[in-house]
Amino acid sequence: MSAKRRQNVLTSVEHSSTVKQQLSYDELLRSFILDCKAKNLSPLTLRFYQDSVRQMKEAFQAQQIPLDIYTLSVREIKNHFIAYLFDQGKSDNTVNGRIKAVKQFLRFLFEEGWIIENISESLHVVKAEKLMLQTFTKEQVASLLEQPNLKTFTGYRDFTMMVLLLETGMRISELCNLKIGDLFFKDLEIRITKGKGNRARRVPFQQKCARIIRRYLDIRGDLGTDALFVNISNEQISPRALQDKMKEYGRSAEITGVRLSPHTFRHTMAKFYIMNGGDPFTLRRILGHATLDMVDYYVELFSSDIKQQHKKFSPVENMKRIV
Repeated sequence: MSAKRRQNVLTSVEHSSTVKQQLSYDELLRSFILDCKAKNLSPLTLRFYQDSVRQMKEAFQAQQIPLDIYTLSVREIKNHFIAYLFDQGKSDNTVNGRIKAVKQFLRFLFEEGWIIENISESLHVVKAEKLMLQTFTKEQVASLLEQPNLKTFTGYRDFTMMVLLLETGMRISELCNLKIGDLFFKDLEIRITKGKGNRARRVPFQQKCARIIRRYLDIRGDLGTDALFVNISNEQISPRALQDKMKEYGRSAEITGVRLSPHTFRHTMAKFYIMNGGDPFTLRRILGHATLDMVDYYVELFSSDIKQQHKKFSPVENMKRIV
């Protein structure tokens, strides 16, 4: 006996599938952070995303305004979060960082089907005023490098770290995370495996820097850890420890008017590189920037030969028949 054929015309279904059960704001945030962890984002990025999304909720609460993430509009975000941050005296760049984090959260909610409209596409950063980047002068760099006591382990370690920051422009987190195996003396390269956005890259260094690193390795000796830079307890040095040391050396050198920070070495490296005639494309790869935007800004600030180049290649100046 043959099976009964089904009717091909669809009829209404009385018990259709229900939509996702709504989660609370905090539950959605936890789900978002778990997704970010699965993408192997850095702990700093995770913390920043979490803090930013929480700040939006706290801003609404402080103003006694209900926050329904499922019906939230861009207008509400602008009026009750972005405006609130500005009222609190936050800078353009700080506000833009929070906006970018919230955009990622909203994009995640849309892609996972928690909200029906991708409002992240309509949420834009504010036009930020470009800040003049603080850098060290050659005299200040020389003075800083004279401060560590090279007859001590910590002194030579700090000296080596500052030299390496100036040579490579790497971020402080990248420097502190370096391993012995990341050094390639034959190729005069350092492999950075934990760069921003998990982008690995190789950064060159030259012979003078290589000699200083080799000397540090002799002083460091063989240890049970593969961390390149260690503290007096032979544990990996922390970014905060290096930041504190930098401030201490800056005060000893009586340096004022500039931020005494390892990141200032990064900007200083870029300045000297551009002023010495380095090209922006190579600088971008060395510093590990995702785009040329920041490198273009370095060129805008520090290029010392713009006038000379214009004089050499000026279309008007090079025209023979012109009054």
